[in-house]
Parts: sequence; structure tokens; C-alpha cells
Amino acid sequence: MKLSQFSLGNEHSGNAEPNHASWQIRLAALRTAGPLFVLLCLVLVVAVLSPSALSMHSLASFSIDAAPLLLLVMGSTIPILIGGIDLSVAAMATIAGVSVSLFAPAIGSWAVPATLGLGLAVGALQGFVHAKCQVPSFAVSLGTLGILSGLAMYLTGASSVPIDTGLRIFDFITASSLGIPHCVFIVLIVWMLLVFAMRYLKLGRHVYALGIHERAAVMSGVDALKTRVVVFALSALCASMAGVLYVSQTLFSSPTLAQTMVLPAIVGVVLGGTAISGGVGSIAMSIVGGLTAAFLRIASVVIGLPPTTQDIVYGLVVLAAVALTLDREKLGIVK
Repeated sequence: MKLSQFSLGNEHSGNAEPNHASWQIRLAALRTAGPLFVLLCLVLVVAVLSPSALSMHSLASFSIDAAPLLLLVMGSTIPILIGGIDLSVAAMATIAGVSVSLFAPAIGSWAVPATLGLGLAVGALQGFVHAKCQVPSFAVSLGTLGILSGLAMYLTGASSVPIDTGLRIFDFITASSLGIPHCVFIVLIVWMLLVFAMRYLKLGRHVYALGIHERAAVMSGVDALKTRVVVFALSALCASMAGVLYVSQTLFSSPTLAQTMVLPAIVGVVLGGTAISGGVGSIAMSIVGGLTAAFLRIASVVIGLPPTTQDIVYGLVVLAAVALTLDREKLGIVK
């Protein structure tokens, strides 16, 4: 049996089949229009209550602040598409920032590619342990989160570490062209590459196949081990890039650099229309979800909510989005 031949989902016959197909079409349209509608509503709320928040200067500042979160959202989307989850992305971003600060005095701008390579390797190892040892991705990534957070605390001595301001690569990242910050171009390039990979490469087909029905995908020839290793490596790479963007903006690293970004990253994934149960969603819409998650912070401030309540808002959004997108036919499958 070939990958293109297996059919997944409930079997229907007679008059039920057109109705089921019609419902699927409406649901697909909702997954596309829904995230855009939510983002538009947030923008309108901010525009009415605080027009200055949408000025060119404010939008440029917003794009710089949102860039690391967008990378975390895109990276987190891929493991969820496969039916798993990577809870270590924030810790990976933090340890990436710490690595840059420690490598920079010795190798200068080469600290950035060295850090990205290290993140890629850690992610691949995490995916290997998850797939080869059949450990749920939740448990593996939670363990990785603890290890990386503890390592960041140990390497920094639980304090901030300044970074040399003379790094050329940081000068490039923080510069602008045509009034657009370079970090925006970096995010767009990563987004386009991931969209291309998910739509046109074998990797994308395998990711969706495993997310929809793992057993059928494996029977049709999908290499689950290889695919999961690549998926978690890509997630860690995106998180490492987010960490690099963070330290390029702050010019220091700390053991709590991206500690609070796990929940916003997951919020961005589900607001982008990706089902937490896997197999449904897209990288293309993840950037919309990421922008919505970033705008939630602005909107909560504009409407007068104290910053301490932002996690409450994110938590409520996650609960609502998961309830709406969860495929309950997969509740018996542990991934």
C-alpha cells in the first residue's frame, strides 16, 4: 500500500457522504477564516481604543517584539501536526541565548551558527528518544525543559550575562531595510521555507500522515522514527533562532530569558487553526496565530487588564481553542 492510497477517517455511505463532505469543507473554511477573523477583531479593538498603538513606529516595535514568539509558534506547530507536543521550546530559546553569550567571547559571530547547530542536535536527540524509546512527547519534552532550564541556571550562575555589542551578526539582525526590521525578514524566510517543506516535500506528507493515523502511515511506508527526529530537530532549531533574536535585542542572556513563552507559543499554534490532536492545521496559518497571540498582549493592556492577568487570558484561550479543534476520535491514542 502506498502513502497516497490509504484513506483515513470514518466510512460513510449513501446520503451521509455528501453531508460529511460538506461539513468538512465548512470546517476547513473555518480553520482558514477563523484565525484571520480573530486577528482582525483584535486589531480593530486596539485601533478604536488606542490608535497610536498602530502607528508605523509602534508597529515596527511590535514586529521586533513579536519575531521571537512567531519563530516559537512555527517551530511548535510541527510536533503538534504530527500528534505530539514540544514543551521545551522556551527552555531551548533560553539555553540558545546563554550559549551565544558564552561562545561569543571566543568565536565572535560564529557563536550564532554554533548555537543553532547545537539546538538542532538537541532537538534531534529529543525526537530520537521519543520515537525510538516510545516515550510520549509530552514526557520527553517536559524532561528536556527541566534539563535545559537547570543547565541555563548553572551556566549563568543564576544571573544575567552581557553579550559583546560588537558582533556583526547582531548589528545585521537589529538593523532595518526600507523601514522594516531585519528580524521580520528572518521570520518570513523561515516561514516560507517551512511552508514549502510542509506542502511540497515528502517530509510534509509524512508529518500529516502520522498526525492523522500513525499506524496506517507506518503500514504505507512512512519512516516514523526519521520523521519524528526531523520534526523535533526543526522545532528546536526554530526555538534556538528565537533565542538568538531575544539576545540580539537585549544584549544579555539570563536563565529566565524566554521562561514565560511556553503558553503564548501554544496559544499561537491553536489560534492558527492547528488541532492539538494532530493531522490538521498548517504552518501557513501559524504565523497568523502567532500574530494573534502577540496582539493579545497589546489588547489586554489597551482594555485595561493588568499584565499579571495575561496568563489567565492565554489559559482561557487555550482551553477554548483545544475544545473546538480536538479530534475526540483520537482520545485513546497516547502520543
